[in-house]
Amino acid sequence: MCYVISSFCYKRFQLRFEHSIMDKAWVHLNRVDPGYERGASKFVRDVASAMGGVDVIVCPCIDCRNIVRHSASVVLDHLVTRGMEEGYKMRADWYVHGELNTEVADESKGSEWNDEIYGLFRAAECFDEELAGMGNLSDMAEGEDKKEDEFLAKLADAETPLYPSCSSHSKLSAIVSLFRLKTQNGWSDKSFNDLLETLPDMLPEENVLHTSLYDVKKFLKSFDMGYEKIHACGNDCCLFRKRFKKLDKCPKCKASRWKTNVHTGETKKGVPQKVLRYFPVIPRLKRMFRSEEMAKDLRWHFTNKSSDGKLRHPVDSVTWDHMNAKYPTFADEARNLRLGLSTDGFNPFNMKNSMYSCWPVLQVNYNLPPDLCMKKENIMLSLLIPGPHQPGNSIDVYLEPLIDDLNTLWSIGEVTYDALTRSALTLKAMLLWTISDFPAYGNLAGCKVKGKMGCPLCGKNTESMWLKFSRKHVYMGHRKGLPPTHSFRGKKKWFDGKVEQGRRGRILTGTCKAD
Repeated sequence: MCYVISSFCYKRFQLRFEHSIMDKAWVHLNRVDPGYERGASKFVRDVASAMGGVDVIVCPCIDCRNIVRHSASVVLDHLVTRGMEEGYKMRADWYVHGELNTEVADESKGSEWNDEIYGLFRAAECFDEELAGMGNLSDMAEGEDKKEDEFLAKLADAETPLYPSCSSHSKLSAIVSLFRLKTQNGWSDKSFNDLLETLPDMLPEENVLHTSLYDVKKFLKSFDMGYEKIHACGNDCCLFRKRFKKLDKCPKCKASRWKTNVHTGETKKGVPQKVLRYFPVIPRLKRMFRSEEMAKDLRWHFTNKSSDGKLRHPVDSVTWDHMNAKYPTFADEARNLRLGLSTDGFNPFNMKNSMYSCWPVLQVNYNLPPDLCMKKENIMLSLLIPGPHQPGNSIDVYLEPLIDDLNTLWSIGEVTYDALTRSALTLKAMLLWTISDFPAYGNLAGCKVKGKMGCPLCGKNTESMWLKFSRKHVYMGHRKGLPPTHSFRGKKKWFDGKVEQGRRGRILTGTCKAD
């Protein structure tokens, strides 16, 4: 019934365009050309008028992609500042906006939509695949509802008691506890598999514990808890992915991708020198919106900014306001995410005499309230960079897969189901800042943090002194921060043998202020 109504209304929508082909010459002009803006303005007026003077129309810009609706003024702004989506620009017809490249009867030229027909069209448009363009919103929501039901079914299965009368462990908690023991004690996959085969016989009947490591991994994978293994060059030159995926040697240093048998010198093909573990961030960010409570918490920042000028959360910072002003379209959607990235090295073997350095890369979600955003369950492990040596300035090589996903979330977005509103959105995210100690800051930012010019703020003006016998640089410019008349400025012997006449540098506030 809905399809019949929609087809009828869509036919009337066609007739409103008087079987003419829209002028498309303007889309191929440079966006700074006044003709482009005139053409875009006429296009928006024609579409709004053809749909009965509605307030909102489908936006065909490269970001909205004929999925999101905006007011006519916003659509015009998007077309001028971003441009029309390339695929839609090249079509012979703009079917989402009522034009078909076919002829209609001449007698239909003067037909108009009355209020009743327009109401029917508005009621049925979501059911018409042709009108929905790149994706039927109703079908999308229905599909996401099915996925939501499947996910809830998985959660219910995971929360099943280990056996009927068990109150201490669910199916999921038992598996996670066993996996923790495996990791902490270095059990082999074979020993863990043997344990899983033995335990069900020791448990009461009707227990739900998996009996093989394969089944356990498959179960965890269904919650997007898996990770990707990406082979890396032993000298940190590249990752064997994308165009390097099938290579056996590093294209830069020519080192073998595979380990070599120490005794025979033979290459062990299939056993990589280094393996990067990447935990994809997009599925996990999308999964957060599947929980109504979490989806509500992810909007907290939008309405809880401090009004007294005190910083209680990053939302109160200068950086946050600066980015909102610079990217207003991003800021208008409360569900878009602001992320922080943190990394540092540690010894996973807990031995001081071992020089192994493993680098985890963590992500923090600052959309959440202050009591949740720094909890360990909400801090996501994104990358596990292998040792035994720290990646140093080559850390950018290992960050590639994460940066690719972050670029996707920033420029294109991901269609995500929001359980709170039961609707789909194009989720976007930005990386606001990084959190690290000073040496790691040098690796991430690519600036000098040691040596003669060790201050990234002072640069060439860094007050440094080389200690001949200690063979290291020290930095003695601390007295610049004192008042001009302070007595310490004149005490040569107490410090570096010089009178301090320099001026203090800019004060670090912990926020990035626009120049």
